[in-house]
Amino acid sequence: MNTGVDVALHDVRWGELIQSARIFATTTHGATYLAAKRADFTEFTRGTLLVTALFMITTIAWDFAIDPVNAPRVIWLRCLESALVLLWALASWRNVHAPMARVLAMLGPLGVEATFVHILGVLHQGASFGMGGFLYFFIFMPFLTLVQPLAFSVAVLVLIAVFPPVLGACGVSADLDWWVYAAYVGLVIGPVMLILLMFEYLYWTVFRYREQVEVQAVTDGLTRVANRRHFMAEATVRLSRQNERGGTASLLFIDIDRFKAINDAYGHALGDQVLTHVVVRLRQVLRDVDLIARYGGEEFVVLLSDTDTDRAVAVAERMRQAVRAAPCGMNACGQHITSTVSIGIATHRAEQPADLDRLIADADRAVYEAKRAGRDRVVAAVTQAQA
Repeated sequence: MNTGVDVALHDVRWGELIQSARIFATTTHGATYLAAKRADFTEFTRGTLLVTALFMITTIAWDFAIDPVNAPRVIWLRCLESALVLLWALASWRNVHAPMARVLAMLGPLGVEATFVHILGVLHQGASFGMGGFLYFFIFMPFLTLVQPLAFSVAVLVLIAVFPPVLGACGVSADLDWWVYAAYVGLVIGPVMLILLMFEYLYWTVFRYREQVEVQAVTDGLTRVANRRHFMAEATVRLSRQNERGGTASLLFIDIDRFKAINDAYGHALGDQVLTHVVVRLRQVLRDVDLIARYGGEEFVVLLSDTDTDRAVAVAERMRQAVRAAPCGMNACGQHITSTVSIGIATHRAEQPADLDRLIADADRAVYEAKRAGRDRVVAAVTQAQA
């Protein structure tokens, strides 16, 4: 009876899965995501490379256990393997995504494999005892390349899987049985890649959640502009930069007129519509570089960089007219509700101390003057004259 519904739900879920896969593929190769991986995994990568280099040295004991007679002949090769990993670590120390770090992330393991195959050829019955040693490459490599893009890690795993048979085709085989090698590698490479993919998905999930938390920490939940805390921190930095450049900046303090009356008469739902409507109209006037925030309740603040008082008055006047020009919602009777704003302006000049609190206080006094003068107008604190 519900077959059609079940099919529709299945199609929706399949579509969501495909969409998630596309987002995953796009995000995991983006600059922001890779920068996060670099920040989170640089120390881990350094540590795992150093541990791997130490492991290479300890395999000397394994050589002596297999063939104490010929083991001294390959000590230098074990040291060479360790040196290749240390060189990789050195190239990755400052920037794990540097071109040289990625080159060595590919060539380093291949160099270690080449020396390992040669060592097996020197040790008595090395080909028999050392076949399982290839599995160590698949144990260590996912940890060593976690910091890299997923496609890069998969490419390295494929390279280290096919490289020994390529060496054999070139005459460097140590009499290895490549069918046995294929059985070893065939059993391990699939699960290792699956684990690598699962870990990448887990980190991607954490990355997206962290992004959402960071956005929520600096954004007003209703209007989606900066919140007061973020504005105070960011505006302080911007004012300091303005001082360094010898420029001016203006702050607009915007207050929605009679907002409490709208809330009381029509309810908070319509009040929320008014708030979002005002933000939309204000942002249509602003530049991308301007900083707008909800200061509290029905109050908003805007920091205009490189803007003197005259230009700020012109911008504020356009804002005032933009808000007034369009209705912000309907009441229960179907009547359009319009709103207006009063705007106060204060300007910071290079010769003045970068004091954000003073600037806000001046603009706040200016908007108070605008309301006393009848609302729906712009007043600049510098002259306390109506614009």
